[in-house]
Amino acid sequence: MDPNEHEKAPSPTPQDWLEGLNRAILDSALDCIIVMNASGRVVEFNTAAERVFGYTREQAVGKELAELIIPAPLRERHRQGLRRYLETGEGPVLGRRIEITGIRADGSEILVELAITTFHIQKEPVFAAYLRDITARKQGEEARRTLVAIIESSEDAIISKDLDGKITSWNQAAERLYGYAPEEVIGKPITILIPPERQGEEPRILERIRRGEPVDHYETVRRRKDGTLFDISVTISPVKDENGQVIGASKITRDITERIQNERRRTAQYAVASLLAGSWSLAEAGPRIVESIAAIGNWVSGSIWLRDKDDEQLHCETTWHQDKPELENFAKATKAITLKGNSGLPGRVMMSGKPAWIRDVTQDSNFPRAAAAAAANLRGAFAFPLCAEGEVNGVLELFSPETVQPDDELLSLVQALGSQIGLFVHRRKIEEELQRQKEVAETANAAKDRFLATLSHELRTPLTPILIWAGGMVNEAGLPPEIGEGLEMVCRNVELEARLIDDLLDLTRITRGKLQLHLRKSNAHDLLGHAMDIVRSELAGRQLNLSVELFAADHHVLADASRLQQVFWNVLRNASKFTPEHGAVTVRTFNPQPQALKIEISDTGVGIEPEHLEKIFDAFEQVGARREGLGLGLAISKAIVEMHHGSMHAFSEGSGKGAKFVIDLATAA
Repeated sequence: MDPNEHEKAPSPTPQDWLEGLNRAILDSALDCIIVMNASGRVVEFNTAAERVFGYTREQAVGKELAELIIPAPLRERHRQGLRRYLETGEGPVLGRRIEITGIRADGSEILVELAITTFHIQKEPVFAAYLRDITARKQGEEARRTLVAIIESSEDAIISKDLDGKITSWNQAAERLYGYAPEEVIGKPITILIPPERQGEEPRILERIRRGEPVDHYETVRRRKDGTLFDISVTISPVKDENGQVIGASKITRDITERIQNERRRTAQYAVASLLAGSWSLAEAGPRIVESIAAIGNWVSGSIWLRDKDDEQLHCETTWHQDKPELENFAKATKAITLKGNSGLPGRVMMSGKPAWIRDVTQDSNFPRAAAAAAANLRGAFAFPLCAEGEVNGVLELFSPETVQPDDELLSLVQALGSQIGLFVHRRKIEEELQRQKEVAETANAAKDRFLATLSHELRTPLTPILIWAGGMVNEAGLPPEIGEGLEMVCRNVELEARLIDDLLDLTRITRGKLQLHLRKSNAHDLLGHAMDIVRSELAGRQLNLSVELFAADHHVLADASRLQQVFWNVLRNASKFTPEHGAVTVRTFNPQPQALKIEISDTGVGIEPEHLEKIFDAFEQVGARREGLGLGLAISKAIVEMHHGSMHAFSEGSGKGAKFVIDLATAA
């Protein structure tokens, strides 16, 4: 044999080609293919079956299929079915697609879709099972069903849209919230839910979604099918495909109208209370009060009307409106009109004392401003009374561009607001009247002061030459006794008249704030001594016992010496005047504490009733049976002491029990 000649391999037979083709098909199939013979044992186990069930072909071939991949509870049924087929040729699962549970090599269960066909080899039945693992698909379907159930049962509206802003899904809550059925909105632009003035929001939201950015808890306003507006909180999330590309957005919308209304009402209550507390007049606070209450709802204009008690009319005190020309024209029409009786909305509220609604003022027969309201595009109106002490002082009205219906919660709120504003109006009227009366009284007091000043000056002028002449003549030698006594009487009475005039002048200076003090360090004991010297002759003439107890170690004060001596003299003179003969007057000083001087002047005289103790310091007040002079001395004395930053008080246990006057001063450093 030629060594270079090679032995040729035999050519494959058709049977070889067929077997190779079958093996290639089995191994490349995506589904599991398991072949079982009539005894129930595996004769073929392809690559996909190996991958799904975890057995190699060598491990599977020859094993009973029931023991290999069928869960224990189902194995007997499998064997019974095989026996039935062999006996009758009937197999209920043959030629059908069914879903059953399989078991893997590691014991875990999977869900498979199964189709079984049968054929014969050498008259023996053979069964080919085609299986597909549908566990993931079923889990996905279950997850989708769960998600759909969650979405449909959600209390929040859940809506999806594509990147063009068209609605692609719509749950039951969305139908309840917006009023549209799914077939009415799916495929429509989302902008049908957005009010005209907020259409600009959608492009900005879509731009963020295209960038893959979520929008969390965005609060805005949306519109229902019937046109009504409501407040919402919306969370928007991008929807992505399996490649991570954004293909749309999912929106979860919650109706927050009630929460927003409550917040607005609380804000309005706080704002109104703050405005009333910090304002002096309704003209100042009125526009902001109306604006604060209008913010509760869709109110764009309002006004406050006040009642004129003289003729039972209402006039507009103040208005507020949004910045629109047509509303300004309506405000002018409001200010120009006066309402009588139950005319117009404010009139009917004033007469009834209760809030009132008008659904559409342009159609109301009792609304004199209907034409102006129509021109301003106003429709709904609401008004409530401003009450105080059971009386309506005014009315606050509000207007909306939409028709309105009664709102029970708003009614309960404005009842409290109406009382607050009504009390403010009532209080300001009282204050205005008091201010007017105060101004009248101040004018009268000023006239009185001018009169006293003029009178004092005019009375004193002619007395001066009389006192000079009489004083000079009384010392002339050789005057008859009766003439001398007469001249002394003239001098005493002129001096008394001069003191009365001085008191009038002092009172005038004090009340007008023009009494000037010239302060310097003074010895209070010396000033008391000078005052006692002046009244000593009066005390002696009435045979009064004067007791002096000057115990104060620190008795220097910063004072106007002549004015403080005037105080001491006034009190000592009163003690002498109102103490019967043989009575006693006591002057006492001491230091109750460092840098404090207390001066007490007491007597055993007629006393003072307790209810009169404060009155005796009032100008022109005289109490008791004895009335002498003008009643100015104590009023002037108290004022002078207080100008020295001290205090002066009177004490008495009553009529006939004497009196004590106490003067407290700070000592000089």
